[in-house]
Amino acid sequence: MIYDVLNFLKLRLESFLSEKRSSKEPLITLSNPWSNNDDNKNSSYLNSMSLINIEEEKTFISQGHKIVQGKNGKYYKKEPDLKVNLYVLISAYNKNYEDALKFISKVVGFYQQNNVFQKDRNNLQNDDFPVNVEKLIIELYTADFDQQSQIWGSLNTGYLPSVIYKVRMLIIDTDKADQEVSLIKEIKAGY
Repeated sequence: MIYDVLNFLKLRLESFLSEKRSSKEPLITLSNPWSNNDDNKNSSYLNSMSLINIEEEKTFISQGHKIVQGKNGKYYKKEPDLKVNLYVLISAYNKNYEDALKFISKVVGFYQQNNVFQKDRNNLQNDDFPVNVEKLIIELYTADFDQQSQIWGSLNTGYLPSVIYKVRMLIIDTDKADQEVSLIKEIKAGY
């Protein structure tokens, strides 16, 4: 599911960036940011979208198990859905630094105009939206200098023009029901 969401966001961004462009070469890849150790060091550019953190959404945390009815009519205990946020780093490597800055500016402009993506309920067959995802909310995340230093240090590369987005909220729900439970058939009230 995480790959599907990141790939969807990458394809939408790439579609926007590729308008009025004749080259079919991809403008952005799902990968770690460029470094001097990469095989791509001869490329004129390598813009990347990287997952840098997964965070549980604590605001909407579900308490306890759910009781669900299976296809066989029996009831089962099921773990609650897991709601997560993704932190996505979009970085621009370009041999021409000005072009890297222009790329990041276009990324910011795109996500400012397109900060919510929803499943198109009227066009379910042709919708390329990730399966089992209803809505994605894209928020600009501003890391302070210490956080940026830690991020780039952990990626083992020098700083590149970049932007971080918080992608809210993926609901991870396994269809697996754990344990059969019996129905309450009678309640005795004693005084």
